[in-house]
Amino acid sequence: ASALESQGNIWAGYRDNRSDWFPDELKEAHGPGKKSKNVYFAGCTASYVENDIGIGTVKLLDAAGVDFTYLGEAENCCATPMLVAGKWELFADTMKKNIQAVKDAGADTVIASCPACDMMWRQVYPQWAEKLGIDYDITAKHYSEVISEKLTTGEFQFPENNMPNCTVTWHDSCHIGRASGVFEPPRDVIKAIPNVNFVEMTHNRQTAHCCGSVLTLLKEPQVAHDIGKSRLDEAVEVGADKVLALCPCCEFQLRVSAEKRESPIEVIDLAHFTAEALGINLPDPHPEVRAQWAVFEKMIALMTPEGFADLMGTMWPELIDAMPYGMGPMMRQMGKIPGSLEAMKPMFPILFPRLLPKMMPKVMPVMLDRVKERIPMPDYMAEQMPALMPQVMDNLMPHMIDDVVPLVTPSMIDYLHSKN
Repeated sequence: ASALESQGNIWAGYRDNRSDWFPDELKEAHGPGKKSKNVYFAGCTASYVENDIGIGTVKLLDAAGVDFTYLGEAENCCATPMLVAGKWELFADTMKKNIQAVKDAGADTVIASCPACDMMWRQVYPQWAEKLGIDYDITAKHYSEVISEKLTTGEFQFPENNMPNCTVTWHDSCHIGRASGVFEPPRDVIKAIPNVNFVEMTHNRQTAHCCGSVLTLLKEPQVAHDIGKSRLDEAVEVGADKVLALCPCCEFQLRVSAEKRESPIEVIDLAHFTAEALGINLPDPHPEVRAQWAVFEKMIALMTPEGFADLMGTMWPELIDAMPYGMGPMMRQMGKIPGSLEAMKPMFPILFPRLLPKMMPKVMPVMLDRVKERIPMPDYMAEQMPALMPQVMDNLMPHMIDDVVPLVTPSMIDYLHSKN
């Protein structure tokens, strides 16, 4: 939430860098500032992590003769994470900015590549706009729908290419499939590419299995890997060399599952695959995705009661010194008296929620150092941590403190006894 409020995205990338991925050769025809009835909405992950998705999409749209523009720095996160987290005011504010940016571009249609972004523009934004009394006359389409229409009318076809013959299958992501009902257009695009043999997995369309990503991956990674592996096994069973998908979360999850469970199959984004069919070589996004996810995964683990209690355990000298109302010296004195701290344990759940808000500003520099030691992160993220971390703590601690106190109490008592 803090990164979205300050920089307009969930990856803590700088807003000024949001459009760095956009191809220079397309800026004159489709770049920010150009008026068009169609806006390409890249989303956060294509903008900051999996650039091949954005590049592949705009190259494909351009090759198909689609007139469109790109919002650049005026684009914000679609705010799906804020909606599901219950941060509805931030969601609504972000939605309003995105709607206004599309209108300012002269557009009435949003073309998305990310299934979650597509679902927001297609289903959620219209509902919220009506509820908030916002004029909303915007049509949402996935780029596969736009290309499918061009293929059907004969306005576009993929050229003969040097791609080796391959057998591919399609993973129906939950958001674009069951939620938005976009099943056939991606298949139309795949089947139109020369040298490609398309096969269906047993579970497809409405019955397609989830990849196991997001919430499962965060809370139960081993379960997520098994779910992903079962999906990959389906692809292997029908003789596919590659699994094509278009959801960044699905792609990451399936790639990780392939690594963890030693599956031989390759997972490729649909836009990336179509770029190859157009003779365009794009960089492999996997190393950057793995690096970014490693930071995210470790940060999520740190922001659990267990993770935060472990972090606090490395900061007792600073935390005790930061206690207000003379509590620090008193606690040190009590550490000299056998049994006194243990007798106070019932009071800690009452004291800590009152003390921590006053302690945090004093110990924040040390906390930031400890976080950097535990989580190697990109420079741009490290630069923003002094501004982001206090907001994270303010949002998180009121909900987590009751679970943290029992976990930190033993280590605090051990520390105070050890110093005496």
